[in-house]
Amino acid sequence: MKAITTSIIVIVISILTFVTASAQKQNEYTGALLWKVSGNGLTKPSYILGTHHLTHISFIDSIKGLKNIIESAEQTVGELLMSDQSAMQGKFQQAAAMPAGESYSKLLSPEDYIKLDVGLKDMLGAGIDQLGMFKPGMISMIYTIAFYTKLYPEFNPMSHEAIDSYVQRIAKEKGKPVLGLETVEDQIRVVFDAEPLKDQARSLVCMIDNKEISKDQLNALNTYYKKGQLDKMYNLSFNNPDDPCKMSQKQQNALNKDRNDKWIEKLPQIMKEKSSLIAVGALHLPAEDGLLYQLAKLGYTVEPVK
Repeated sequence: MKAITTSIIVIVISILTFVTASAQKQNEYTGALLWKVSGNGLTKPSYILGTHHLTHISFIDSIKGLKNIIESAEQTVGELLMSDQSAMQGKFQQAAAMPAGESYSKLLSPEDYIKLDVGLKDMLGAGIDQLGMFKPGMISMIYTIAFYTKLYPEFNPMSHEAIDSYVQRIAKEKGKPVLGLETVEDQIRVVFDAEPLKDQARSLVCMIDNKEISKDQLNALNTYYKKGQLDKMYNLSFNNPDDPCKMSQKQQNALNKDRNDKWIEKLPQIMKEKSSLIAVGALHLPAEDGLLYQLAKLGYTVEPVK
């Protein structure tokens, strides 16, 4: 197996979450990908950018005001530091290994085992014999990237630079500080350890068994993202009553709500010290437990950059 690039690893973090919130609070923070945060004692504004980790960096030209903010912001903040890719890959791949004595034949019924094996061979050309040493979270990442590449042949996962990586790279080139809101270990716990392996394996089978629904969702998410329709992205991903593979509440909270709450504890001091460009997955922005509403609740003025 070739090493998995950081941009591929990060995708899972940006597309999984669920929070119940009123429509009014969700709709208040939508219609833009770039948001200004000011007031509440800040001497300079900071900005929050919602990213889509598989969108080509050329799309930043379509986000009004972003190029100027990349230049003017005193520091850049991301979900995690992207600079040490080799160390990140090593930690992820080590954590992704299936525990000794565990196997998919133990985790799944014979019927689901066959579905998984056939589905993987169809998409990746390799089945459980080749991929069974990985936990479901890693196989899900590999499968998702392969599926996305088939839907969008122009996407090259081996040369892709995510918007998150781009804004951090530019900041470093300009000698500006780059901060991470969490560690690789934090993300490893979310991706691989938030749910029992049996539940993870069943979710993987469900995703593969509903390929056409996944295709429609990916197409819709891309469209909504490019229009800045955060509320529609959120509801499609997490409040969709027709989703046959809905996550448990525990997994939903681990992937989004709990992380947002931890970030909100850090952001006030970060923004107070320096004007910041904060670039995180777009689905961390909307809803009552999203970053935008929580910052407004703390007393900041939060408004779209248009």
